[in-house]
Amino acid sequence: MHKKLSLLMLLSFLLAIIFSNYFPEIVINSKFLGDYFIRLLKAFVPFLIFGTITYSIASFDAFSKIGKIVPLTLFFYIISTLIAITFALLVGSYIDFGSTDFNLQGNFVSKQIDIGTSLSVLSVNPKDFVSLLLDANPFAIMIFSITIGMLCRINSEYSNKTVYLLSKLNILVITFTNYIMLLAPLAIFSLLGNLLIQVENEMIYSLLRFVISSIIIFLLYLFLFYGSVVKYLGKVSPLAFFQKIKDPLLFAFFSSSSAATMPLTLKVAEDDLKLNKEISSFVIPIGVTVNMDGSAIYLGLAALFVGQILGINFTYNEYLIICLTATIGSIGAAGVPSVALVMMTIVFSSVGIPLEAIAIIAGVDRLLDMFRTSINVAGDLTISTVVNKIINK
Repeated sequence: MHKKLSLLMLLSFLLAIIFSNYFPEIVINSKFLGDYFIRLLKAFVPFLIFGTITYSIASFDAFSKIGKIVPLTLFFYIISTLIAITFALLVGSYIDFGSTDFNLQGNFVSKQIDIGTSLSVLSVNPKDFVSLLLDANPFAIMIFSITIGMLCRINSEYSNKTVYLLSKLNILVITFTNYIMLLAPLAIFSLLGNLLIQVENEMIYSLLRFVISSIIIFLLYLFLFYGSVVKYLGKVSPLAFFQKIKDPLLFAFFSSSSAATMPLTLKVAEDDLKLNKEISSFVIPIGVTVNMDGSAIYLGLAALFVGQILGINFTYNEYLIICLTATIGSIGAAGVPSVALVMMTIVFSSVGIPLEAIAIIAGVDRLLDMFRTSINVAGDLTISTVVNKIINK
């Protein structure tokens, strides 16, 4: 389903370009489809955040395992995701994605976010926190979800029953996400088509710059960061490491699925990298669930790209919000279909980017998904190598 949906979104992207030039009346008449999709998505985002993150935290059974593998693994995965999106924001902030003179004010209305208010979810004043929850503040919902999930882990007496209920809620959330995303191709055609009628062809050139820039940054992160990590922390030659993991990276590239690649990833970890089976069989499956370095890079660049063409200038505090929402969101959203687009709604709404702008880059999501999946798999093998080295010292 995911592959078919991605191909349909790509087809919609191409059709939007054609129809906006030759059949603009059809595109204009379809505008209600895009508007309906965005309203539906906005209404569903709070439930998506709560359902996925709460269940992921509550059901995570790694806390019961013995040894220092657990905290070490989680530490490295969280740190690598933070480094990934920080790297993307640092490099991306110096990139000129093209003209910003698109006159998009009539298409998109940016919501100014008070970052101080967003961070007030950490306030001890319960009235502020409840108010933020009622306003569907994404960051507040994340904090609330993590808290509920951790309480379920601590309270063992009711843990099993609660986790069961949360699992049902999570299944319901993912099912609704599936149905909502079925409308994505129609929404892309409607939103992007109407946008192109307003801005003509300048947007295509900016989008091409975004794609090329993203691929270059993916490759830089893969070879520079992961190469340095395996060399200095894993004590392994980067050239030998990348030579050994090329098969799972290629499979991940063409399948666009870390989960589908996992059997090959485990085989390479044990047979080629010679990692301890007990370590790799734990670290890699956890990575498939929580490690999303590629998606983190993509989300950071997407926020910068859309912000730039809409004329939004982010402050350092807003960069921080992007880092936190993308990192926390990756904990629970990994099993959600079209995960990057879903996470994009969370990140964009956290810093005031209109969700309608997702249509601008949704058409190239399938292409970039291939690259970011390979990055995710490379990250799983990198962290496994480092944990194996530290544990076996």
